[in-house]
Amino acid sequence: MVEVLKSTFEDYLPLIERSIKSADFIAIDTEFTGLVKSAKERTNLFDTSEERYQKLKKSMSQFTISQLGISTFKRQDKNSYSATTFNFYLYPSSFGPVDVRFLVQASSLQFLCKYDFDFNKFVYEGIPYLNKPQQKAMKNHLHSKALFQAKDRSNDIDERVLQALCFQVAEWLVKTEDDQQAILEVTDEEVPELRFVKSFIVRTELRQRFKNVWINVIEGEQRIIQISKRDEKDINSDTTKEDMDKLYESLKGFSRVFKMLKGGVPIIGHNMFLDLLLIYDKFHKPLPDTFEAFKTEIQAILPVIFDTKHICNSARNEHFRDSGLLENSSLQMLYQSLSSLAGQQFVIDTPSVVHTSDRYKDESRPHEAGFDAYMSGFVFLRLSHMLTFLNVNSTDVRPCPFRRYRTEMAPYKNKINIIRGNVNHVCLDGPDPPSFRPELLYVQSKHQSHDLHLMQLLKWFSRHGTVDVQITDSQRALVAASNYRCSKEILKAFQNHKMITVTKYNKWKHSPVIRRYLWAGAILSGGACVLALLSSRKKD
Repeated sequence: MVEVLKSTFEDYLPLIERSIKSADFIAIDTEFTGLVKSAKERTNLFDTSEERYQKLKKSMSQFTISQLGISTFKRQDKNSYSATTFNFYLYPSSFGPVDVRFLVQASSLQFLCKYDFDFNKFVYEGIPYLNKPQQKAMKNHLHSKALFQAKDRSNDIDERVLQALCFQVAEWLVKTEDDQQAILEVTDEEVPELRFVKSFIVRTELRQRFKNVWINVIEGEQRIIQISKRDEKDINSDTTKEDMDKLYESLKGFSRVFKMLKGGVPIIGHNMFLDLLLIYDKFHKPLPDTFEAFKTEIQAILPVIFDTKHICNSARNEHFRDSGLLENSSLQMLYQSLSSLAGQQFVIDTPSVVHTSDRYKDESRPHEAGFDAYMSGFVFLRLSHMLTFLNVNSTDVRPCPFRRYRTEMAPYKNKINIIRGNVNHVCLDGPDPPSFRPELLYVQSKHQSHDLHLMQLLKWFSRHGTVDVQITDSQRALVAASNYRCSKEILKAFQNHKMITVTKYNKWKHSPVIRRYLWAGAILSGGACVLALLSSRKKD
């Protein structure tokens, strides 16, 4: 595993690009600062795909990615793949017009703490990023030079630190007036506060104040600012533009890696709906208004996506119900099951995976984004092999190129798992599937004096399985059950209940809106009949 931080990002960028460009497929995973913005955005079994998107859109636009993992898989020989994994700490850009505000959910931070997440690296060494609107605003800001205008000098310029540096340079110029070869070196260690001032600002500010000096900044573990004397005519004016371009690229940060992912290389994730929403919002553009618009746009960026949780759930129900390998669809349990001896021998000639880093060879690092990305890719490769040779005699199984796996896995392409919703997955490249959930149940109090209470209903019904309850008024409620067995058990258990009646929901009988329309229609029809009768009597 390669840990990539702000201080090492530029050094590792060529390796990252080579790994992505040469990969047969790429697995990703994210860790983030929260899940639910408020109680209104909590997901439930009533959610349609559009409703789920709208809820998550409100939440994911307010949280941020704290860590992102990329694991690239490349076929090495006829039956072996190498995996190269990068673990990125991310932190949003703060410069000029871009100063991101994000929410933090206490339970999410506690979860990260449980798995030894390094919050210091997140804040101090997180790689910045910008989506397209932010990139445009940043570019306009840099070219306007508003940063160095007295009326617009912002928080990005620490006046006290710059004044101290300028005083040091002025003093040095006086002392070395007769020595044209003199060089002044200032390090972050000598002026600790200087490490928080961007090199572009240091160079531009010094050049504006001292016309006949040359400033060179050597980046490294310890930044060194070198100042030497030059005639003004010898100073290349293009260096300011170069500095500006370097600053702009550094602020774009991880967005440059995201751009490398665009194209036809399959992107793999596990239960990745939230991951897709986050990477779209943070690195591309703010999430669109509708789910259909999101599907169209994410397909234009990432046209081939596989969700291993959806593959596992579908394949288990269709093909591997009795194998015991896919009983638990959580990522860690899947990885353990498929990397076990039974998992390797389920279909012969299972391709091996050799990780280029020792970190993941000997230890498990669940919920480290890099390791979760690696596990997702590993699981995808094993599932691809199992499904490709599902109906092939063992004597005919042969190592095969990745393109065959990709062809055989086409039925699972662009289908993303949905947890606890009206549908169990969505299709990014077409219409979503019909709901396979049982019909809603309708609950009504038998006594006018007995009001329905959410917690009491949940206590009664959850004994029979996973349910969600919506109170429509004090006397009525709707229940969504996760499966038909649960629904049948609730109907049977409450058939003769003293306090409530439970029946299958019928919108013609139970929807208050439709009932109002029916009553209105009946009243209008009745009124029309009365008018017709009176009219006929007058004629008589």
